[in-house]
Amino acid sequence: MNRFMVPVLVAACLLGTVRGQEEEEEIGCVGCHLEQDAPYSMPAETVPLDVHGQAGFTCVDCHGGDPNAWDYDEAKEPAKGFIGIPTGRRVVELCGRCHSSPEFMRQYNPNLPTDQVAKYWTSGHGQSLRAGNPDVAQCASCHNPHSIKRVADPGSSVYHGNVAQTCGQCHANEELISQYGLSSDIVEQYQSSVHGVALHVRGDVAAPTCNDCHGNHGAAPPQVGSIQEVCGTCHVNNQMLFSRSKMRTVFITEGYHGCETCHTAHDIQKPSEEMVGLQEGTVCSQCHEDSPNDAGGLHARYIRSALEALKDSLRRAEEGIAVAENRGLDVEDLLLDMQTARTVLIRSRTMVHTFDATRVTEESRAGVSLASKIIREVERLMQELRNRKIWLGIATLFMVFTATVLHFYVKTLD
Repeated sequence: MNRFMVPVLVAACLLGTVRGQEEEEEIGCVGCHLEQDAPYSMPAETVPLDVHGQAGFTCVDCHGGDPNAWDYDEAKEPAKGFIGIPTGRRVVELCGRCHSSPEFMRQYNPNLPTDQVAKYWTSGHGQSLRAGNPDVAQCASCHNPHSIKRVADPGSSVYHGNVAQTCGQCHANEELISQYGLSSDIVEQYQSSVHGVALHVRGDVAAPTCNDCHGNHGAAPPQVGSIQEVCGTCHVNNQMLFSRSKMRTVFITEGYHGCETCHTAHDIQKPSEEMVGLQEGTVCSQCHEDSPNDAGGLHARYIRSALEALKDSLRRAEEGIAVAENRGLDVEDLLLDMQTARTVLIRSRTMVHTFDATRVTEESRAGVSLASKIIREVERLMQELRNRKIWLGIATLFMVFTATVLHFYVKTLD
């Protein structure tokens, strides 16, 4: 054999082996699906980036079947375990086969909770699914099949900033959700709320989204006696004051939903003094009236008065500081006092959750006193400025007079 033919034959053998491997890889689930049009090609295109694909799981692990079969029908024989596209309870059971086993999950992510399925069956979704509802959300509804990413990945359907959109797939679908007596504008309300704006407009990842209040796999609406506990996970001081107030018992007895009664559930806006009192449009006026016989109404009116008095004092103090600063006066200490006074306003607003006019008034008086001190100090600084101008004018006149006298005196000498 010609010695030059040996390398050629070796190369041909290697090339044949590589081509054989490529052809073998193209056989089976991925190879077949890549040849299909959308949406049938999608699983094969996205699964390499899926957390399961990256962990080494294949199509057979979830769908069963024979990936080595050449024939379509043979590959999808039920006798070989093929289950097709799982739906309803089958999805939960399939996911739970791995995700409910601590021993199995320890091999891949020992920190991942293995109680998700158990929690799901306690949720409103799980209970509805058990009752035979085919529309209810299950695992694949929230975690996109074949393209599941880690929660911390911004591309994940359950990433903190994407949760509202994911929930909105069902809860913003009017045709679907109206069948169950639910509103389809909940997601829209959230997006325009103080929480939604903070998260989606300002990018504040600490702002809550759907699952922060309703839970993840055990999602359920907070009950009458627990809604303040849900809000209290972030608004600790408000929750503590409300829980110790006399109104907590009244709210539970009457069936009012704690925080939601005054702040609403999803369309929560930034609170202000305009919510308190008996004026038209205030929250308090929905239940109370301006009458000597309505103790709650009296408290509401006095609380509003105390807050308005504090706000007015702070406004006058801020205006005074601004004028003094424009005149070039040193107001650094006053700005520090002003910051303290604003903190008092925040505390006074928080004390509204006691529903006690006396406590709100006592808190606000400290702010009014500090604002008055600032105003007096501004007046003192402005009076000093005026005095300096007066003395400067007198000194200027004296110097002009002296200069004039000297001028005439010099002329007499000449």
